[in-house]
Amino acid sequence: MFAERQHGRAAGLKRSKMRAAALAPFLGLDLPALRERAPATIVVTGSKGKGTAAVYASAALAANGLRVGTLTSPGLRTNRERIRVDGDAIAPGDYRALIARVAAALEEGRDVLSQDGYLAPTGLFTLAAARHFLDTRCDAWVLEAGMGGASDEVSLFAPGVLVLTPVFAEHIGIIGDTVSDIARDKLGAAGPETRAVLTLRQPHPEVQAALRQSSAPLRVVRESPLPDAVWPPSLVGDNARLGVSAALELLSALGITPDVECTRSTLGSVALPGRMSVHRRGDQQWRADTATNGAAARAAISWSDSMTPATATLVCVPDGKDRDGVRDAVHRRHHISLRTDAAHLSFTEWPEPLPSLAEVDLGALGPRVLSLGTVHFVGDVMDALGVATERAFTPPAAGARAS
Repeated sequence: MFAERQHGRAAGLKRSKMRAAALAPFLGLDLPALRERAPATIVVTGSKGKGTAAVYASAALAANGLRVGTLTSPGLRTNRERIRVDGDAIAPGDYRALIARVAAALEEGRDVLSQDGYLAPTGLFTLAAARHFLDTRCDAWVLEAGMGGASDEVSLFAPGVLVLTPVFAEHIGIIGDTVSDIARDKLGAAGPETRAVLTLRQPHPEVQAALRQSSAPLRVVRESPLPDAVWPPSLVGDNARLGVSAALELLSALGITPDVECTRSTLGSVALPGRMSVHRRGDQQWRADTATNGAAARAAISWSDSMTPATATLVCVPDGKDRDGVRDAVHRRHHISLRTDAAHLSFTEWPEPLPSLAEVDLGALGPRVLSLGTVHFVGDVMDALGVATERAFTPPAAGARAS
């Protein structure tokens, strides 16, 4: 799933959505036919909070009688977590069989696939997830974009509802040269089949301008979609509400009246390690958030301080993310800058070589540790703490589901 990117980058190539589209038939995916299932598909784009929105949207759909396939990226502890059905990561045996099927499709199509670039891992996982969701007869799909929107492989599947989480200046020069370019690309995942594009109030003026210029059926979510539901704190809660709003929009399109009580109960079961989450390591309390920009880091620190200030803060911000913004947020606190060893991440913008989490004496960090950084780094933290990440939420029992 990662070999083409490694070889392609070494050869100076870029990711190719055309190559992914050409591979789809070898996996038994009829893309034109699959576009007809737009009324049952949510696509989530944006720069921050996509995974939260996707999981909460999936939980709300599952609470109302739908079998839901969810694609997110990356996984925290295993790549199996990228592909879930009704909240559960794909089982190891099913995952091995699915990856073998992808490998066979690549081999079968090798001579006819587009040669304009390489297959991105997120693109391969998107196609693999679609195959698995068909095989397991999922009623609804929730697909998180890997990077971008129109340029991402999720745009091969038409969304009935498009979600746009907050957009920041990341992947400049890859998706586009300005924040406006990035916002337009992410909005470009919408198509004529899209019933609604839901977003929060965007913090960046250039993104707000791009939204005003868009012809998409846009709606800004400002209020909680469910009275009395329990939501995560701060920015995580905002994206959770956005995801549930998208699910309610999709349910309306399908003619399903939401079961409010069942939905509240299912949302209460959502577990999002690394999204302002709290864990134990012996006598230590660990707090974790996938913050990689200044605004998210400040929000996570404020959340942490509302309990008791952390005795140490671990920070992992690779090249291409808002290193200066995160450093400014933590500069008055005892913090340690770290790296993660994910192959596609680099840390060349840091003035000194960075240690990994494995090189840190965790017991010496004090009773309260806050960890901020990429999903891969938070995955390292979850590994070190032994946190369960297989189940994202618990759907209601079949008899309790709405009809």
